[in-house]
Order: sequence, then C-alpha cells, then structure tokens
Amino acid sequence: MQLSKPLFIVIIFLLQLNCTLLMAQIETDSLDLKLGAAKNDSLRERLLLDFIEFHYRNEPERCERLTEQLIELSKDNGDSSNLAYAYSFAGVINKNKGEYSKALEFHFKSEQINLKSENKKALATNYNDIGIIYKTLGEYDKALDYYKKSNAIAIDLGYKRAIVMTYNNIGTIYEAKSDYDNAVKYFELTYAKAIEFDVLQGQAIALSNLGEISGTKGDDNLARSYFKKALIIDHNTKDKFGQTISMMNIAGTFFKMGPPDSALFYLAKAESNAKELNAKQQLISIYNGISDTYEKTGDYHNALKARALFARYQDSLYNETKAKQLVDAETKYAALKKDREIENLRNEQVIAEVKQKQYQSERIAWISLFVMGIITLYFLYKRHRLKQTEEFSKKLLLQKESYLKAIVETQEEERKRIAKDLHDGVGQSLSGIKLAMVSIVSSMPATYSNEKHKLTELSQIVDNTCIEVRSISHQMMPRLLQEDGLIPSIADMLDKSFKLSNIEYNFEHYGMERRLKENIEIGVYRICQELINNIIKHSGATNVNVQLFRNGKIMVLLVEDNGKGFEFQNKKENGIGLLNISSRVETIHGEFNLEPSPHSGTLATIRIPIDTI
Repeated sequence: MQLSKPLFIVIIFLLQLNCTLLMAQIETDSLDLKLGAAKNDSLRERLLLDFIEFHYRNEPERCERLTEQLIELSKDNGDSSNLAYAYSFAGVINKNKGEYSKALEFHFKSEQINLKSENKKALATNYNDIGIIYKTLGEYDKALDYYKKSNAIAIDLGYKRAIVMTYNNIGTIYEAKSDYDNAVKYFELTYAKAIEFDVLQGQAIALSNLGEISGTKGDDNLARSYFKKALIIDHNTKDKFGQTISMMNIAGTFFKMGPPDSALFYLAKAESNAKELNAKQQLISIYNGISDTYEKTGDYHNALKARALFARYQDSLYNETKAKQLVDAETKYAALKKDREIENLRNEQVIAEVKQKQYQSERIAWISLFVMGIITLYFLYKRHRLKQTEEFSKKLLLQKESYLKAIVETQEEERKRIAKDLHDGVGQSLSGIKLAMVSIVSSMPATYSNEKHKLTELSQIVDNTCIEVRSISHQMMPRLLQEDGLIPSIADMLDKSFKLSNIEYNFEHYGMERRLKENIEIGVYRICQELINNIIKHSGATNVNVQLFRNGKIMVLLVEDNGKGFEFQNKKENGIGLLNISSRVETIHGEFNLEPSPHSGTLATIRIPIDTI
C-alpha cells in the first residue's frame, strides 16, 4: 500500500526527530565514555572543551555544569589556556541567561589570563563579548571602547568574520547614541567588508541596520529596499530569526506608507516564524504592529484581539526576566587587577546601582502593564460605543423605512380610492348625464333645431369629460397593472405618454416573465412613470430608451434620454419628483443613481432586489 504524501512527510519528520534525539543521547553517552576512558587530564579537558564549544547554545544547562568541571580541572592542572576558554564560555552562557554580573566576572577572568599569555585572538573575543554586555546595560561609551579594541585586534590578525562583526557592533553603538552619520559610515563599511570576505550573515545585518537608519530619517522607500535585500540573504542562509526581523522591518515601512494589507501580510509571515522559534520578544513587537495596523484601518475588533496577544506575551516575558539582575561589575575587575586577595569583595556603589536599575526596570514594567490596561479599556469602550452607534443606525434605518413604506402605501390606497371614485362615481354620473341629454335631444320636436344643436354639443363635451376622467382614473391605478402585470402596463403607459408628443421611444425587457410582489410592481411602475413625466416636462429630448431586465437576484430599470440634461446637485436636492423616486426606491430596498448619459442627456438607473424582499 502506498502512503499518502502528508502521512509520508509526517513519518519522515518523526523519524528525523527520533534520529536527532537519539544522536544527542549517543553523543552525550559517548562523552561520558570518553571521559571515563581518558588516560590523562589534558585529554579530558580537550573533550570537555570540544563538547561545550558545539553545544553551549542548544544545551546551556548541561554545558554550564561541564564548564564548572573544566574550570576545576584546568586549575588543578595549571592549564591557563583551557581555563581562559572555560571562563569565556561560562561568560557567554551566563550572558544568554541574563546573568550579566556573573557573565562580566567570567569574561574579565578570561581577559586577565589572555593578557598574560598575549593570546590576541582570544582577547578579541573577550573584548567583543564584554562590549555586548555593556551595550545591553546601556553603557554605550564603555561598549564602544571594547568593540574598538576587538576590531583593532581582528584587523591586526586578519580575522575576517571578526572584522565584519566588530565594525557592525561599533555602528550599533553610534546608532544607539543617535550619531547617524557615524553609524551609516560603519554599517556601509561592514557591508563592504562582508561582501569582500563573503560573510553573508554580516551582509544581512548591515543591510538591516542601514534600513533602520533610513527609516528613522524618514526615507521609507530606501529603508524597504535595504530590508528586502536583507530578507533575500536571510532566505539564502536559511536564517529564520533573520527572516523574522527583516519581515517585521518591511511591514513597518508599509505601515507608514501603505497599503496596510501589505503590512499585515509581512507581519503574518513574521508571526509564523517567531512562533516556530518561540521568539517571545519578537512576537510582542509583531502583535503590537498588527494591532496598530488594524486600528489604522478602523478594524477595532481584530486590533483588540492582537492587543490581547501582545499583552499576554509581554506579561510572559516580564515574568521570565524580572528576577534577573542587570549589574555592573567593573569595580570587581579593577579590584581583580589591583589585588587578587580582595577579588570576592563587592562594591557597595555597584550593588546600589544594580538595585536602582532593577527597581527602575520593575517600575517601568508595572507602568507598561498599567498603560496596557488603560489601552485595553479604551478599546473595549470604543468597541461598545461603535456597537451602540451601529444598533442606533439600524433602528433609525428601520424606522425610516417603516415611515416611508407607510407613506407610499397610504398614497397608493388613496390613489386606488380616488381612481375608483372617479371611475365608478364621477364617470358613471357623467355617463348618465350624457345618456339623458341624448334622450332629450331625440324627443324634441324638429322645430327646436337650434336647441338640439346646442344640446348635442354639450353632450359631446360631457363625453370628452368622461374619457378624460377614465384616463385619469387609469393613470392613478392602472387596471392593466393589476390584471396583466408590469411589462404590459409600462408599455401602455409609454404609448399613451408619448403618442401626442414628438418623442420617439424604445422599450426593451427580458427575464421578466414571472409576476412580482404587488408592492414591487407598483413601485417600479410609479418610478418609471415619474421619470417619463420629468423627461416630457423638462428634458427637451427627442428619443427615450427604457430597459427592464433581471440580473440574477436584482431587477434593473434603465431610463435614458438625449435631452439637455440638468444641474444634478440642485435637482437632487430640490426636485420633488426625484425625491418621490428616491423615497419609493428606499421602500423596496433598492438603489437609485442619476448621472449624465454616455451620449447626451440623462441616464437613470434603479436596481431592486427581487428575491430578498
């Protein structure tokens, strides 16, 4: 049986995972076996150092314990070189944990040994690592001093990767100090050296830093260009973390310049990467960006959801880091150089500064939580107000529709009553008068010829009046509309409206075989009647085209003339006929649009849903 592709991929992944775990266990067991079989301490030191060098990132706790073993072993054997390396790795491991005081202590110890042995390559690493910690603590001048020391040694030794990274580190200090000219100078130097030495990661970092400065200066197009170049390199090097940062940076430029959808696109990709890496600090920035972007577009619902995720990750990160202290151990380093006997003494001023920094950090964190609470409450309030406004608008719209519907229905009922009264009352009375007059004329003697002639003329006038009353009655409520439907009644109305004028007309229709609801048919008939009356009275047109058709669930009425047109704004505001049309269209949930005809004159378009009313 052949496995499906998704299942096959899952199985391969599980096999790879099991192999990885198995290899890690084998490597760990192998180290223990090798250490046990080692015939001398020098070999054991080498085994420990090799394992720590390759595993301190992914197994920091185990490597920290092994580092302690290596330190004790190197001290016992008097091996200063391995002891310096052990102290250096211990410093890096503690720095990654956020234990900056201990990290500096170990780096200073490693530096002292390397100074005595004049190991320049190791000193370059010491100075760079110390500079990183001082930068983290906000001690930019001290960090710059150590970065420049490291860079000078790297240049002297021709240590290519170190040259690239130290130039970049120096640039970051100038950027942090807002000295953008020097920052750009060093980042461009970093990029040039990274290309010269083929250090891809250095190229990506330099491009990202140049992009950040361009964005700070307001040149977002240039910034986006740098960030996209960095993203290409991150993809080539398969640097997931670098990809995440680059995509966040690109999203930032779209947030400023638009469109917002592009910002959300890159933030979504960055979010996927950050979750895979469990990069909480980046997720905080990503959800903050998503929330701001949704808020900018007026989508407060999604903005609030993203803001909640932002707060959750921020709280999580704060709880993880609030117990870690940021300390300055420079005085301990000075004491170490002056007198080895007072190496373990602590400087009270340093402790006070550390406590103050810790207090400030916690204070800032609490203030941030308070501000986040205020922002969340603001969003909830805004959402509540928006919901209330929407509900009020819906009620107002329903009330307006109900009011208009009542007016139109009342008008139609009144038209029916008047039409019936005219036809059955006035019309019948006039017919009776005519018949009576004809009877009188026929019974009069021949000698009354003059009187007969006058009565005959009066009879003809009464007959014409009967015809006019019947016409008015049919216009008010066409019997043809009630009996035969919309198409015949409109055709009859057009024929009667234009037969005594010089206007030619054309009536087309399709898809209208079925009868519609009475209110729709009456509404469409009245709308068409009002439009035709306006054309006859005001347009001066010689040709009129009327189209009535069904387009899916929408019925469309088009009335176009070749008249002189009119001032649309004034007519829409002041024309009673057009106001009547708009009111009727609203009662049947339609849409009314009036615009200049593509040829000349005016085009009226009415769209009415016929399956949802």
